[in-house]
Amino acid sequence: MSAATAVSLTELAPLTPRLEVLDADDQRTVFINGHVVGRYECADRGTERVLVTQLAEVLRLPDREIAAAFGLHPVTLSRLRAQVQQGGAAALMPRRTGPTGAHKMTPRLEARCRQLRAQGYALREIAARVSRPDRSISHVTVAALFKATPSPSTSQALPLEADAPERDESIRPLSPPPAPPLALTHELRPTRYAGALLLYAALARLDVWGVFRELAATTGPSRMYGWAQTVAAIICGFALRFRSIEDLKNALRTDLGVLLGTAQAPTVLVLRQKIKALAESVDPVTLARALFRRYVALEPVWEGLYYVDGHFCPYYGQYPTPQGWNPHRRLAVPGHTDVYLHDVRGRVLFFISRPLNDSLSRAIPAAVAEIRQVHGPGPFTLVFDRGGFSADAFRFLQAEGIGFLTYLAGRKRHRHVPVARFHRSWFAFEGKRHVYAVFEKTTRVSRAGTFRTILFLGDEDQQIPVVTNLAPPAVPAKIVHCLQLRWRQENSLKFLHEHYAVEQIIQYGADPEAQPRRVPNLKRKTLTERVRQVTAEIHTLEAELGRAVDTTAARDRPTTRGLKMAHRGLRQQLAARRQVLARLHNRLRHTPGQIDAAEAGKTRSLLREDRRLIVNALKLVAANAERLLALHFNRYYKAPNDVFSIFRGLLQLPGTVRSMDGDRLEVCLHRPDSTKVAQALAALLADLNREQPRLLGQGPILRFTLPDSP
Repeated sequence: MSAATAVSLTELAPLTPRLEVLDADDQRTVFINGHVVGRYECADRGTERVLVTQLAEVLRLPDREIAAAFGLHPVTLSRLRAQVQQGGAAALMPRRTGPTGAHKMTPRLEARCRQLRAQGYALREIAARVSRPDRSISHVTVAALFKATPSPSTSQALPLEADAPERDESIRPLSPPPAPPLALTHELRPTRYAGALLLYAALARLDVWGVFRELAATTGPSRMYGWAQTVAAIICGFALRFRSIEDLKNALRTDLGVLLGTAQAPTVLVLRQKIKALAESVDPVTLARALFRRYVALEPVWEGLYYVDGHFCPYYGQYPTPQGWNPHRRLAVPGHTDVYLHDVRGRVLFFISRPLNDSLSRAIPAAVAEIRQVHGPGPFTLVFDRGGFSADAFRFLQAEGIGFLTYLAGRKRHRHVPVARFHRSWFAFEGKRHVYAVFEKTTRVSRAGTFRTILFLGDEDQQIPVVTNLAPPAVPAKIVHCLQLRWRQENSLKFLHEHYAVEQIIQYGADPEAQPRRVPNLKRKTLTERVRQVTAEIHTLEAELGRAVDTTAARDRPTTRGLKMAHRGLRQQLAARRQVLARLHNRLRHTPGQIDAAEAGKTRSLLREDRRLIVNALKLVAANAERLLALHFNRYYKAPNDVFSIFRGLLQLPGTVRSMDGDRLEVCLHRPDSTKVAQALAALLADLNREQPRLLGQGPILRFTLPDSP
């Protein structure tokens, strides 16, 4: 204890002691009944532990009150008292964290690792060479050595950084400037994420960099991380299966920086600031619409067949957001809904945010408007599930001249058709013939008209009805199969959920709902329930009165007036309840059924989502880029059932990067163990090298190589 106690603790122990702890000027003072018994620095944890255990021994106060005064948990105080009983005050002193024994990395061993590193050996090879049977050195230890004290480099800088303007040395910053980017030189620079550089070839095909340049994207003044590095960090991060922006803190920043052409990847804090600035400079809807146009230009939508479906994103925060139906929990929970557009091959094209969780039928006009801007005035067809079955939606699509395919909702069991009336119909798609047992008829939808209905037999001979407005020249098997292909959209949404976390919230905060909204009036609901109760009471009294009249002997009460006098109590109760019912009906007539939400105290908040929409658009870019490369890889791998999982592993391949000249980077990937995968990857790399993709769109040309042996 830094200051001597003024009075002994035993002399100050009254029947009801009062303990106070005050902090002032980095000093903590302890008072008992207004007397100072100790003072120490706030950072002195050892003195605090000794003092709090002594007070717990001598004061007649519960441990929870003493612990609360010092900002501790009662369990922590109990643990400290046990430690002082076993080891005395020395057991309470804080110990230095970290290893306590001799370190394996001696100065001689460190010099040997640096020598091997200069010769171009990888981290694992260095660890294997310096390890001995009695001393095993991990590649993680070797990596930490170079990460802690990076060797200086005076070689040629990356072309992306060579054109940076020189700074005026006479102007000194208020704080030390960040370390300059690490240059990629003719020496090998290893990276754990070399396989993700393949994505730049797909990003060039999608013209992602051109989209952001057209929209004048910016992330504010920066010497290291511009909008191109920010976009690449998000795309590569999620393609490498980092689950969120915060999860990028687990990435190797030096290795990830190779993908961005910088010394290190940005920290999570810096990346969040860049995303905020990017969302302020680019309209998310305009960005998604421009990317939609690039997707369709690269690969046209087959026969104009667009699949529409909603994806609910639950919200577990503090703001009162609108509720929607969560199909996984089968409950109405707070959250927001995104409506996605796919093509017949399961490629995601566009998404629309619906924060009010409108039904799919109400989102169809907005989806049609977005498709019109890209598809043009020509005809196309929408495919959706029963969530979009609506007479209003059908009328809208009919007026716009748009075809639709969906399942018939509300069909009764007694309307089943005998199986003998079904006939076989086939349709060839993707080189395979698909045969269905179908029966065709018409169905009238109220307030919408009569539409063509096709029944087909499922796997268990269940009759599944399909309703469409397409003309009869379209064969029934084609209509049925195109609707069955909606499962590709379901699988795509599942893939985006599991691998890209498209339902995550990127930013905090919410704004009150600006659009006026009316909600059911709870007072009217209460009055209606009261009317029902009083009506039931009146019926009960009437029944009692009837039974009483029936049981009264005629000789006792021979006249009607006599009967009334005999049951005067019941009649008075009945009249009183009827008066109450009349007043309730009068109040019910003057009580509106709906009132303003603000008046009812049911205001809602809409989450801020400009940054979420930007990041989600880039997630879809990463998913489409991965899909594009995986399908190209499958030309040589020829195994469509597992090509996506195999290619997902290729994005995780380590490798080395070296600058060959002023405008070329050589990327040497580690050869996969599987011969079949390695041969297909080599053929893919040969095709990509002919395309000459560039780092960040305008950086050096990437040339991919694969060694002959693993």
